[in-house]
Amino acid sequence: MTADAWENHPVRFAAAALRGQTTCASLYALAPRRPPGLAGFFVKDCSVSETVQLFVDYQNVHLTGHQQFGPQGAPAHLSLIHPGLFADVVDSKRALESRPGTISHVFVFRGLPSAEHEPDSNRRNQAQAAEWTRDARVVVQPRPLRYPPTWPGEKAREKGIDVLLATRFVRAAILHLADVLILASRDTDLEPAIELAASVPNAPVIEVCNWAGRGRLCRQLRPQPWCTYLDGTDFLTCLDTRQY
Repeated sequence: MTADAWENHPVRFAAAALRGQTTCASLYALAPRRPPGLAGFFVKDCSVSETVQLFVDYQNVHLTGHQQFGPQGAPAHLSLIHPGLFADVVDSKRALESRPGTISHVFVFRGLPSAEHEPDSNRRNQAQAAEWTRDARVVVQPRPLRYPPTWPGEKAREKGIDVLLATRFVRAAILHLADVLILASRDTDLEPAIELAASVPNAPVIEVCNWAGRGRLCRQLRPQPWCTYLDGTDFLTCLDTRQY
């Protein structure tokens, strides 16, 4: 990509806006023009043919579900969430509330252990991704974990996952890649991305998703984006019980 192309690329504008280095006015020029007064949080006149994309902050969804519904004292790796099954449950819950559309794409944002530092964890992580992507809707977007100098005394951590997810989510809104965009997480660092996506002219319908009893994103916004809450039965339904 040339420097000029990157200068006007929507992903660059989205990332800059998330850092407060530009305004939504810069994004409007990149988005299709639509009638004024529409907002991404309002429900449009939709039918079942509406396209829906689900963006999953995997570690957040996995660990929050485990803390809320997993067996007490059990290791977190026994509560892996299968993204395809997770999407099926979200679809079912949304259908009960007459929400429009069916999920066509599931984008999973997740850290990837180093093959050098943690070869077994790296192998399991990639085996899980291979299994999950047998579902044609699922796309796994890995990002290498960051290892501190004191590792293994200090654990490796995800770095940049929230920025990657936020940028892709805002990009999907700018380019209107679907009629409905759903973000599954309870990480409040992602709230600016939700707000920005909803502010794009003629934005898609923006929704959020979380486990029941663990709060929700963008509670302070008016109007609030629709939130699909999943309960303990849903948690058991979307578990990945394979041994990796």
